[in-house]
Amino acid sequence: MNVDFDEIVTAEQAGAYKANHDGFHLLLKKLNLDKSDILHTGFGFKYDVVPASELGITSCWVNRYGETRPANVKEDYLVGDMKTLALLVKGLASSSINPVRYEG
Repeated sequence: MNVDFDEIVTAEQAGAYKANHDGFHLLLKKLNLDKSDILHTGFGFKYDVVPASELGITSCWVNRYGETRPANVKEDYLVGDMKTLALLVKGLASSSINPVRYEG
């Protein structure tokens, strides 16, 4: 992919799989970031949007198949494909109002 990642956190390192919060906490610690600096993005509503929302982390659901929201939790951003996600991240990154870092 020719991408330099700031950090990679695995479920093995965290000792837990999503939707458990341990992976999220470990990532924040390793990157030395506040949760307000993160945009957690994922395809899995239950394993990405729900735990991020529970922790107060901004979330984006990439709903590629137009699924019905399966829980009483709402994502902060909703996109239908990776191209739109890239445009969203680019727009957020260039905004002085809401700077974010991407974590996928």
